[in-house]
Amino acid sequence: MEFYNIVQGTLYFIVTFTGIVGNILILLFISLAAYQEGKHTTSEVIFSQLAVANVIVYLTRTLPDVLFRFGLKNFFDDASCKITALAFGTSRGMSIGLTCLLSCFQCAILSGTKRNVSEKQKIHRCVNPVTAILYVINIAVNIDSTIFATNPYNFTDMKYVFNPGFCIIVYPGKLAFEAKGYATVTMDLFLVIVMALASCQILLILYKHRKKMQGVRSSSQSQTGAESQAAQSVVLLVFCYTIFFGIDNALRLYQTTSNEILTMLSDIRVFFTMCYGSAFPIILLFCNNKIKNIAVYLLFEKTKTAKATVFYVSP
Repeated sequence: MEFYNIVQGTLYFIVTFTGIVGNILILLFISLAAYQEGKHTTSEVIFSQLAVANVIVYLTRTLPDVLFRFGLKNFFDDASCKITALAFGTSRGMSIGLTCLLSCFQCAILSGTKRNVSEKQKIHRCVNPVTAILYVINIAVNIDSTIFATNPYNFTDMKYVFNPGFCIIVYPGKLAFEAKGYATVTMDLFLVIVMALASCQILLILYKHRKKMQGVRSSSQSQTGAESQAAQSVVLLVFCYTIFFGIDNALRLYQTTSNEILTMLSDIRVFFTMCYGSAFPIILLFCNNKIKNIAVYLLFEKTKTAKATVFYVSP
């Protein structure tokens, strides 16, 4: 078991480190882009919120788990466990919900390329209220965490529990345990279906647009191209989400219906959930030219300039 804890802790550490650094860099790049242009696009606002949600997920789930696996025990009391569990559940739900919102938003923008400016502004104005509703829903869905989460050293009955190790969520009976599992899987499945439909529509629109624009040059082509590029990155994010969270929910459904709760299955499920947060900044860096250009400038061009300056002033 000691070897298992070392392997798991190492994998969690790698995913956590890359996820936190990657998402913080995305926040930095988007902030610099907004500073240069004097504004945020709606997609960038959603990207920023996604990055924040991903960072909170790592800080409240895998980072404490890494510390626990490497020997730091009993560092959370009951209150800390309740706050951490609620923050993790809410942030995980927001990561899913914001990805769904992003796909629906891009689908609506691309579907309405012929709409006037006022209609597009209405779509943009809907994003913040929908985001607020998502926060309320996810807090309500995960409110059980504030009731049932506790320090593992204060409880001995481990029959119906989710057990991260550093804290546990103990359900009073089979009904409550299954209700939580089915509710989470159902909500995730609904969002997957919505995302899949929106992504299929986006791909269809991009295909029709590509055929229509072959051999055509116009002043609006660059703007449409930027929207298409953003839409393609969204489709890739939805694809990654479907894979990682699909595995997560399949294992969670098995745990809910099974009489035996295996810790290893929970660890595998959480690992694949964390992979989405690490894939998110990589996808944006490769698929979003604005973010990519800022990253290249900061990491390469500015380094070259600094080196040239140092070389010039050196005797």
